[in-house]
Amino acid sequence: MKGVSKTAAPRWWERVVVGVLFVTAVVCARAAQPVSSESNAGCSPKTLQAIARIYMANGDYGKAEKFANKALDAAVTKEGLDSTNSTQAQEDTSSCLIDLVWVYKNQGRLLEAEKTCLLGLKLQQQIYYKDHPYIAYTLRILGSIYQAQGRYSQAGETLDRAMTIIRKCHTADDPVIASFEVDVARLLVAEGRFAEAEAIYERSLRFISDYYGADHLYTAGVLSDIAKLYYLQGKYEEAQQLLNCAMNIQQQVFGEGHRLLIPNQLTMARIYQARGEAKRAEQLLTNALAVEQENPSYYEPLKGEIYTVLAEVYLNSGRYAAAQVACDKAINILEESVGRDSDITAMALNCQIRLYVLEGKYNQAYELGCRVLTSLEKALLPSHPSIVAVNETVGMTQEVKTVAQVVKTAALIQ
Repeated sequence: MKGVSKTAAPRWWERVVVGVLFVTAVVCARAAQPVSSESNAGCSPKTLQAIARIYMANGDYGKAEKFANKALDAAVTKEGLDSTNSTQAQEDTSSCLIDLVWVYKNQGRLLEAEKTCLLGLKLQQQIYYKDHPYIAYTLRILGSIYQAQGRYSQAGETLDRAMTIIRKCHTADDPVIASFEVDVARLLVAEGRFAEAEAIYERSLRFISDYYGADHLYTAGVLSDIAKLYYLQGKYEEAQQLLNCAMNIQQQVFGEGHRLLIPNQLTMARIYQARGEAKRAEQLLTNALAVEQENPSYYEPLKGEIYTVLAEVYLNSGRYAAAQVACDKAINILEESVGRDSDITAMALNCQIRLYVLEGKYNQAYELGCRVLTSLEKALLPSHPSIVAVNETVGMTQEVKTVAQVVKTAALIQ
């Protein structure tokens, strides 16, 4: 993947901004200790927001939620009491709502995230003009929530609205446009439109790397997305190279064993699994679960995905009892967090189908497989890896059932 350049020298004003942000972060971090209600009494919504965002940036969504809610309470109180500055108070309120959306989304609380996002969007549409860039950013977040829920059609429509607005505010070569296009590429990957997604990633990465720098966290995030695309395309070596690059950047910022490294570790485990390196995959997954257990507020759907891949590892290693335990956990988590019809849940259910076959429950396996395929075909292309995987399992179910019937018939004849 081309487009990763050397870090560009920061402009003078960027140095000033970074300096101000650093000082603000230090002040806010000190203000956050202790975290009792009394210690934050009288703080402005913006101060409380700054503290919440520090925790969000570090992946500590539990603490981030606490301060985001305090910020929202302060903003709502201000709106109700200060009639002379109602517009500013409404802006603070909408901004605090969007912060909560980020928290809820990263905790896997997608319904709460959606409702809060729609509320914030409605308030923004009352405050700002029709094509204000803030509205575009909120639509972008809403689109990502729909995507996480598997509602790809709504996600696409929402992202299209966001792109229409943001293109009116920025030139085509602006890195801001590239960041929106990355979200479009993510949706295309989720739908299985890999060639279209790769073309967008190629173009967007050049702008992002040149603007932010090759060692920036956002650049690392885009590299991670491309690595996931390569994995889905079966380009395991290229995917692994990009993942190593992305994880090195993240480790320099967060340190080893941080929760925000888990998504990349999950993709790496999938690569190991695809290559038949079960022990390395299992080690990564168990380490990821250990980190998650230390941080119970972590993103639930990702936890479900970890258990799904772990179940696949156990299945392929012949450890069927362990596979069933991991599969049950995955299904319970994913059905509750993203729903029964999500393609993420489908992969956990695919493991269950395989387990049914091993137990000789062919009718149950076939019925479940057909139900999963029906839900997937509503949102995904026939060539999508999830549909291909379930189709293969259903086909295997029919073959094994036929062989079992032949053997049973032969035994009766004898």
